[in-house]
Amino acid sequence: MKIIVRRIVFLLAIVTTASCGWHLRGAPNNFPPGSSIYISSENPRSDIADEISRLLENGGVPVAATPIEADYLLTIHKEMERKLTVAVDSEGRASEYELITSAIYSVRTHSGEVLLNKAQADVYRSLEWDVSEIVSKGEEERLLRAEMRRELISRMINRLRRIDVNAPLQDKSY
Repeated sequence: MKIIVRRIVFLLAIVTTASCGWHLRGAPNNFPPGSSIYISSENPRSDIADEISRLLENGGVPVAATPIEADYLLTIHKEMERKLTVAVDSEGRASEYELITSAIYSVRTHSGEVLLNKAQADVYRSLEWDVSEIVSKGEEERLLRAEMRRELISRMINRLRRIDVNAPLQDKSY
């Protein structure tokens, strides 16, 4: 009897989850089935390009090995990490920084039609600095940068989801 009740509860949970519109976050599903994407970066050691490739591949979007094999091309033009001083203490030393991670990227079709032209994604974080805790603050900055990179990648993939691949040509740099 307990087994039947468990199965019924399990099936109800699956039906409820499926009917509410919930789905795994991940790869964009607006690209036609069977289409592939090629990801390139002007930085040959780009962590962002590697991570986007991995996430898209895991999400079911084939990542092409060469641009010739791909239906869509994602180009990461520029990746930037900046650190700006926001506040100083009474001795003139930085006491707070603003960390900025940015990427400028474009998406086009294999035939050259521009779907997204030099869009920019930015992530900002504040980092309070204390010279008496340099080691721990350095580690905090490293962890914040890793978190910021993940959020930047998430924003880029969310932007890819919103591309209408069937829309007529127009300026799509928004």
